[in-house]
Amino acid sequence: MELMANFALNMQWQFLKDYDNYDYHLQAVGIMKKVVQFMLGFVFLTSLCWGEMASIAKDWVDVRSGPGTNYEVLWRVCKDYPVKILEKKENWAKTVGYENDIGWIRQSLLSNTQTVIVTADEVNIRTGPGIRYAIAFKAERGDIFHIVGRKGKWLKIGYDGDYKGWIRQDLVWGE
Repeated sequence: MELMANFALNMQWQFLKDYDNYDYHLQAVGIMKKVVQFMLGFVFLTSLCWGEMASIAKDWVDVRSGPGTNYEVLWRVCKDYPVKILEKKENWAKTVGYENDIGWIRQSLLSNTQTVIVTADEVNIRTGPGIRYAIAFKAERGDIFHIVGRKGKWLKIGYDGDYKGWIRQDLVWGE
């Protein structure tokens, strides 16, 4: 971030050296402020996109409004529910779920097991990685699976170590 701020200030200085008119100086400062705001916003948004994925390690874990047991319980999530970690503070992780619900979970209740949740109303789980493969079964919105493997845009999914089938990655959240 410091590098971006220095870049913006150097651009502003160069612009000001090239013009002696006070109006241009004010205009340049305004433009540079917008450039810096844009760059900082971009860094913040990309950090959200690149958050570390985790899943819930135990059944019915409390999601709280802040990083501690003294904060309100907002809701509870089941085992294997996938979350993206946005921030860590002491023993707590600020997380977001597939419906953009944000809350805090004790880090010891998170697992690095890769899981996904179905986001479409009804999807076909296939016997292989492609639409030419037979339909093994159908899954519904909210169904959770472990990621067992990948091939292109397809995920090999299962549950409790048991292979179940293949699903297109654009039909799930969490990977």
